[in-house]
Amino acid sequence: MKLGKLWLRIAAFGIALALQPSAGWASRAVGLTVTGEITASPSTLQVEVAHRVYHVKADSPAAKALRTFYLGQVVDLVFDRPALNTEPEVVSITPHSG
Repeated sequence: MKLGKLWLRIAAFGIALALQPSAGWASRAVGLTVTGEITASPSTLQVEVAHRVYHVKADSPAAKALRTFYLGQVVDLVFDRPALNTEPEVVSITPHSG
């Protein structure tokens, strides 16, 4: 086999590995997004948005940022994709822009 063809095959193999589904999944959104006004003061692992209480995932970016939000502020909540029999949990909370 010629050296040029070998390099072409190695390059094609490398591209095929880079195009696997896991490479694309790293940049996709996590789950459902909810936008609304905080209607109760956030606690350590819960936030009430539009009169509905949502559980915040422990040690997530949402849990770390939760204390920076206040009553009446409009926020965007992003949820994880739960296991079959569990409720989704908030993994990200950001101020709503728009």
